[in-house]
Amino acid sequence: MDYGAITVDTSIFDEKGLRLEVGILKTLEQFKGKPYPLILSEIVLREMQAHITKKARESRHSIEKSIKDGLLHLALTETCVSEGKKSLIPTDNDYDVAKRRLSAFIDATGADIIPAAGQVDLQELIANYFDGKPPFAETGKKKSEFPDAIALMSLEAWAKNNRTKLLAVSTDNDWGRFSEHSDYVDVIGDLAEAISLFQPDSDALSFCSTISKVLHEDHDHSLNNYIFELLSDEITNCSAYAVGDSPFFFEPDVVELKLVNFEYAENESGGALLQPVQGQANSLIVEAKLRVTVEASTTFSLSVRDSIDKDYVSMGSTPALVETDFEVEVLLTFEGDFSSRTEDIELTDLELLSEAGEIDFGSIEPEYFYDE
Repeated sequence: MDYGAITVDTSIFDEKGLRLEVGILKTLEQFKGKPYPLILSEIVLREMQAHITKKARESRHSIEKSIKDGLLHLALTETCVSEGKKSLIPTDNDYDVAKRRLSAFIDATGADIIPAAGQVDLQELIANYFDGKPPFAETGKKKSEFPDAIALMSLEAWAKNNRTKLLAVSTDNDWGRFSEHSDYVDVIGDLAEAISLFQPDSDALSFCSTISKVLHEDHDHSLNNYIFELLSDEITNCSAYAVGDSPFFFEPDVVELKLVNFEYAENESGGALLQPVQGQANSLIVEAKLRVTVEASTTFSLSVRDSIDKDYVSMGSTPALVETDFEVEVLLTFEGDFSSRTEDIELTDLELLSEAGEIDFGSIEPEYFYDE
């Protein structure tokens, strides 16, 4: 194996929605107790603490607002509101909630935390700053790059001390520039691809290669039909936000999504791009990248502002329907005896890792009905 350890930057945790307990971030638990460990910079850990705390604060405010609105619009009693707050809002402050989640993640993954103190040469750090060496830029806001510099230099020092090469996962350009001048740190931008480099050569990986061709070439294969069925359920529950253009003020209702079709991203061999992210004796989890086509529908409530009364006057509502496509990532879990026939392997789970985001409904105008 070319790499002796893997590390993940804050940019990847943010990209995956800080969902430490599910999805592809949860598969990092496979590194616990392995000779090629997951290591995290103290700087990354502190940044995650700040970002998760912010998310917790936003979620708390959102729940409190919803409960407050429910008191008015759903005619809830004060008792119901009080019980709801006790059930949904933790008594711990947001910082402690984030700290507890991080602690559980570190314990589950067995991550080693690399401190900055004793790892970073201060003289080298200062010299790199004034010389504009990576990750510092020659011009621009170099001060904002200090956290990256400290994180990367401490990680590189760890790799040197352990006489191993480190695979870092990051979408930060500063990390990429640093790796170009480092003999100990390589950077890759895709977490699933990075994890796949640590998977052992096994019957499970041979199955992955075989099924990749089948999924891409045979659209009517029973497995593709089952994936469509599971994906349809996931897409139905996928969050989406309606946007559009209108001369009126508009408020969208909930956006409903219906799966129409999907296509696999292709690998270099022309098959479906499947990245193994966790392999065990009788199970294999792979990540697939898909482009899905969906039918999105919602209803817009329209209004205009009365310049005299300063009130908003309803113009009624109008339904809207649009077909659109976007890219998603899914985790596929296969179980069975991978040394046996492909037909004996069963797909047991599909998890959607992405959200639909904004859906553009174009021009939004009132719907008028006329009698013949």
